[in-house]
Amino acid sequence: MSRAFLRSFALLASLVALLLCAGTATAQRAHIQISSGPYYQGEPVDIHLVVEDFEESPEPRVDVPDPKGGRLEFLGVNPSTRSSISITNGRMTQTKAVRFVYQYRFIAATAGRFQVGPFRVEQQGVERTTGPVQLQVAALGKSDRVRIDARWPRGDVYPGQRMTVDIEWWFAVDLTERMHDYRIEVPMFNRTDLFRFADAPPEPGDTELIVETPTGRIALKATVTEKVDGNRRFKVVNATRVLIPLQPGEFNFAAPTVVVDEVTRWRRDLFGQRTPRGVRKVPSSGEPRKLIVRDVPRVGRPDTYAGAIGRGFSLEVTADRSVLQAGDPIALTLVLRGDGNLDGAGLPDLAAGGLSPKQFRSPTGSPGGVVADGAKTFQVQVRVLDDSVREIPPIPYTYFDSDKKKFVTVTSRPIALSVRRGHVVTADDVVSGAVPPGRPGTGAGGQFTASADIDDASDGRDATGALSLTGANLSIVRDHALLLSTSNESVLGKAGVASVYGASLALVAFAFAYRRRSDQDPAVVRRNKLFGTERRTMAGAASMPRAEAMSVVAGALRSMLRAASVERPAGLDAFLSECDAVAYAPDRATLDTVDPEVIARAQSLADEIEKSVS
Repeated sequence: MSRAFLRSFALLASLVALLLCAGTATAQRAHIQISSGPYYQGEPVDIHLVVEDFEESPEPRVDVPDPKGGRLEFLGVNPSTRSSISITNGRMTQTKAVRFVYQYRFIAATAGRFQVGPFRVEQQGVERTTGPVQLQVAALGKSDRVRIDARWPRGDVYPGQRMTVDIEWWFAVDLTERMHDYRIEVPMFNRTDLFRFADAPPEPGDTELIVETPTGRIALKATVTEKVDGNRRFKVVNATRVLIPLQPGEFNFAAPTVVVDEVTRWRRDLFGQRTPRGVRKVPSSGEPRKLIVRDVPRVGRPDTYAGAIGRGFSLEVTADRSVLQAGDPIALTLVLRGDGNLDGAGLPDLAAGGLSPKQFRSPTGSPGGVVADGAKTFQVQVRVLDDSVREIPPIPYTYFDSDKKKFVTVTSRPIALSVRRGHVVTADDVVSGAVPPGRPGTGAGGQFTASADIDDASDGRDATGALSLTGANLSIVRDHALLLSTSNESVLGKAGVASVYGASLALVAFAFAYRRRSDQDPAVVRRNKLFGTERRTMAGAASMPRAEAMSVVAGALRSMLRAASVERPAGLDAFLSECDAVAYAPDRATLDTVDPEVIARAQSLADEIEKSVS
């Protein structure tokens, strides 16, 4: 074999290796997968954006424009990675495939032709863009087997006012067994910019009506009845949703729609369960509707109006105290009740609504309230400035009556007050160590002067005999002998001093113990006394006949349990049952004395009762 042949073979092998490596290196791709048609208005169209051979991290970012005339919803992303190793002619090749599937759902509000996309994918400077998707959406027909309607009471509606929307869905009884799924959409519920929703979630066991919204499916509490229309029987599902308009205006809403998936053929799966094999759509739609939200009139709006809209509002005011001095604060609790927008109702300026600034100092601005149990509660603090005030006057509150279409003012009840004149402390009220005139160290008017004779005041008392430090010798003594001097002290004198100190310490200890005992809750003292009495009763039962002792022990434990008001210790009920069985046994007269172990068990249960309240 010649060298030229070997060189040619090596070159060929290198080319093959390069080709193999090139085969494993793939470029990033992005393409669209879409569910098969036909497509109908109001029905979701599943669109998957498949992104391949990008890096695992970070996750690629996707940008897509909002489609005109429809709604594109992002449902989530599903990443996956697949690795494989192959060995060919002794050469190992490793490949890794990274895949992201972005799930979208497109819903067209009307029939027509729509464009979705293009989708742009970007990751660390690498970009890929798909082409747009063209969709032809057909209009929904109306089946006489299905009906849908969404309506609300007639009359004006105002921002912040609660309004109810009633949904009524009819479907033929013969659809009940063949209904695989249904989809209800009310376009009004998609306008989160116009409404706030205040739905109470269904309780477990309630019948539910499922409605599609841009934020997902919602469940509404529903009722089901049967009605006959013509020659056909229908199931009628009724549900209600509570809406709160956020702004005034005139709004037109598309008709509500419903699409029922009716199974035409069934098949059995591996477990013998019936699953749909063929499905056809049974659609229907209601009527489009208009809603007019009117603004609350600004002409003639009182200062005591704070946004409450509805019917039957009332205001209740309570104070934390009624006896006080001028200048003291009072905590007021204001409770607002009514059939209306409690969430958006505020509190008017109290200075403009009954609390005169000359008599009361009230907070500025509207404090926040808490809505609970059908009422809104406000907490404010005011100060009484005038001791002539005899009451918290009635506080007016104005709301806009949505039925009468006018402002209505209600008032709270007055609260009687007893206000004493406040005492202002001045410089003349400050206690000073004045020295009577004529005494050394006083000047005109009896005021102390710096020329006081210290020796005259060395006794520490003034002319009245009261203890005074004016003129006292408070100099620091540095003579150790003087401080430690025991001259003129006898042994008896030392014992007397020690006795005085000992008695003082004993008196302090007694006062501390007495104070601790007096600080105890009287109920706790009575309970502890009862515990001690019942324990002595159980101990005395040890010398009684068995039947009598068991009755006494059971009674003592029951008395302790009633006083403690706690959960029953484990084993107590069984022990009481044993006691009762012996105490009421027919042959109780022949029974011997009680077993000491019974008394020990009773004392142990008593310990558990006492621990539970300690």
